[in-house]
Amino acid sequence: MSEQKYYSEIEVNNPGWSRRTLVLVAVGTILSIVLLLLAIWLGVGRLASESEDAAVAIAEEKNASAQEIDLANNLRKSTVDYVIEKEEIPAYSYAQIQSMDMSVPSGVTVDDLKLVTRYKLVGTEETLYKLEQEYDLNCLFLLAIASHESAYGTAQFRPNNVCGYGGKGFSSINECLETVGRALANSYLSPSGAYYKGSTIAAVNRTYAADGAWNAKVARKMTSFYQVISENHNAQLEKLK
Repeated sequence: MSEQKYYSEIEVNNPGWSRRTLVLVAVGTILSIVLLLLAIWLGVGRLASESEDAAVAIAEEKNASAQEIDLANNLRKSTVDYVIEKEEIPAYSYAQIQSMDMSVPSGVTVDDLKLVTRYKLVGTEETLYKLEQEYDLNCLFLLAIASHESAYGTAQFRPNNVCGYGGKGFSSINECLETVGRALANSYLSPSGAYYKGSTIAAVNRTYAADGAWNAKVARKMTSFYQVISENHNAQLEKLK
């Protein structure tokens, strides 16, 4: 008997065994499909979760970047506003200078002073700035006195006496400025000072200089100083806007 005929007879004589085989095959197939679907579902879920996490991360990064940009812009704007409000130096007119209180600090910086010092007064900026901080004194007033009295330090009737103060010389121009600045603050601009007649240039003129036009000459110097410093400040502020 051939092998093919033998298996054919088994299938005919044992139909129950064939049905069980079919059931097992069917069950196996169903389980395989279920497992496949479960694997697909888990994979899709994981991908969805990862996609969601990635979307959240991207959104957070964009939000952080936007916040950083907004913060930078806000800081820049507030800085510019502060500089404009605090650092702007007006270009006062001659009449305004004449009525100005010389015991009120000017608010200029060392760099501002470097714009208006000339000749032998170059290098005195730190001293002038320090005197304004230490005393109730507009340092541009002191600089204007020195600029007028000595033609910016080039005409000294006594060594380093650039302010025409007293009849003596000084070891340095800075020493002269320190002496005169202290005297102006304590004796000329303070109500309790020995030479106090008021706090304007004209009032100081009454006891500081015999020349009745002294106040006008000093005021013109101050007017030019404020104009130069104001123009420079405005130019710098325009770059920040």
